[in-house]
Order: sequence, then structure tokens, then C-alpha cells
Amino acid sequence: MRLLILSAFLTMGATLFSQEKVHWSIKAVKAQNNHTNIQLQAEIQSGWHVYSVKTPENAGPIPISFAINKNRAVKKKGDFMEKSEAIKKFDANFDSDVFIFEHKFLGELNVKVKKDTELITVVTYMVCNEVMCLPPIDHLLSIKLHTNE
Repeated sequence: MRLLILSAFLTMGATLFSQEKVHWSIKAVKAQNNHTNIQLQAEIQSGWHVYSVKTPENAGPIPISFAINKNRAVKKKGDFMEKSEAIKKFDANFDSDVFIFEHKFLGELNVKVKKDTELITVVTYMVCNEVMCLPPIDHLLSIKLHTNE
């Protein structure tokens, strides 16, 4: 009986942690003069949330950040911008007011594309629900970029 209960508990725990709580996608939207807006989108599982860069640094959670790997064919123009509106909320996990995204997230980075290339990107984030947080995650995404010519 103990073995059965332990087995059920371990299976339940593995299922909880193995499921992705956030599904990321990336796309390129052409702008002018070989500029491209890289849009980062997330679908966040119900009951879970990720943190905005508006969250105070000393609050504790890791906010979303987006980085591009070095690539001579791409030059970053400006900083990564959150396009979704963050929700201000008290988070009992951190005993602090934080800014979060629930259900969906959209962010954007403007780059200049010098020649056709594949760009590797990394989104770093922490996902939490009302009672727990998962460790920070680095998620790799790649996208093919083309010049406007």
C-alpha cells in the first residue's frame, strides 16, 4: 500500500513539473529600411503567471527578459518592449507588490537585418501560481530573418 501511495505521489509530482506552463512563439514583422520587429508571444496556462520588468528589483521574482545571440547580420535597435499591459498585484509568494501577465504576453524588439540569417534568441522567465513558483527558465527560440529588399 505504501508503495502504491508513493508511486502515485511521484507520478503526480512529475506530471506537475513536466508540463509546460507557458508556450512561446516568435515571429518577424517587417518594418522600413531593413528594420524588423521581432514579436515574442506567450500563451500562459490558466492559474499561472509570469512577471513584468515593472516588478521592483528587490521584490524577488525573475521578470521576463529577451536576448538575442550575437549575429553579425543583425543589429539591435532599442530595448525589448513589453506590449501587453501588466497587472499590479500583491504576490504572497514574495510578500510584495509585483506586476504580472496572465493568459497572454506580447513583447517586441526592433532589429536591423543586414542580410538573410537565422537568429537564435533566449527568453528568461519565472512562472508561478498562487502557492508556488517553478525555477527560472531559459527558453531558446530561433527565427529566420530576411532583408526587406
